[in-house]
Amino acid sequence: MSREQFDAAIGVVPPSTVDVDAVLDRERRRARVRRVANPWTAACAGVAAVAAGAVLVLAPGDPGPSFVQPGASAPPPSSDACRLAARPTTAPLREKANVVADRLTTVLTDAVRQRVAAGTTLGVHTLGQYPKGTQHGPLVFFHVFSALVPQDGGVCSGGEDYFMAAASTTEKAHKGNVWAVVGRLGGNASPATECGPAPADTQGSCHRRTGPHGETIVEETFTIADGPTVNRVNVAKPDGTGVIVEAQNTARDAKLGDAPDMPSPPLSLGQLAEVALDPGLTLYP
Repeated sequence: MSREQFDAAIGVVPPSTVDVDAVLDRERRRARVRRVANPWTAACAGVAAVAAGAVLVLAPGDPGPSFVQPGASAPPPSSDACRLAARPTTAPLREKANVVADRLTTVLTDAVRQRVAAGTTLGVHTLGQYPKGTQHGPLVFFHVFSALVPQDGGVCSGGEDYFMAAASTTEKAHKGNVWAVVGRLGGNASPATECGPAPADTQGSCHRRTGPHGETIVEETFTIADGPTVNRVNVAKPDGTGVIVEAQNTARDAKLGDAPDMPSPPLSLGQLAEVALDPGLTLYP
């Protein structure tokens, strides 16, 4: 069959109305947050990549991609993915999102500046971009939110609802980064509450303890083979706030496998725990 005959048989493919870059960027961010929220086990992310002529659906646990050709009947959407998706279980916020973000920014910035080495400067970091192309300042919180939407193939898109901030650190000639996620417990950005097996190809440790006011604290550190070290502290607070703070001794992102740029991350586990336990770092002041 010639190309002309093939085109005539399937008809004209309508142009896609989906912002593919935005979808992929959102799903990469969701995958990263899921890995952070369950840091010792790399979770798969359902990614729907839409192109003219076919829909490629990758769902967790799928043996391989499946294609839905134009004009073919797509499998009926399932509500199970959205019904079972992680959602915040604690009380709604009493403040507007911009007020929360501004308040958290002040608390986090002060807490970090008090603990990094003298002379350390804070700069913007690529993790502080949201939405894509909008760069936020060092440790400036922004609200990440997207509604849960069922997709073909039984996957569920969206469901983000948390605040995030990030900064690069420069101390003399050495660079690192610090970032934080604050959200309501029960959502897809909830902190880890238990230790588990270390990620593949890493060496490290994990310790779980109870904080002075009943907080659940999971402190972990791991070094990627021939790569940087990650210090991370997860705190679940009794008021329903979840806090994740992390420091890496690399300028970009530890998952990229760059060589470490400083001997250790700019904040130790103890310092990160102090930051996360700051009473001002809460969604319910």
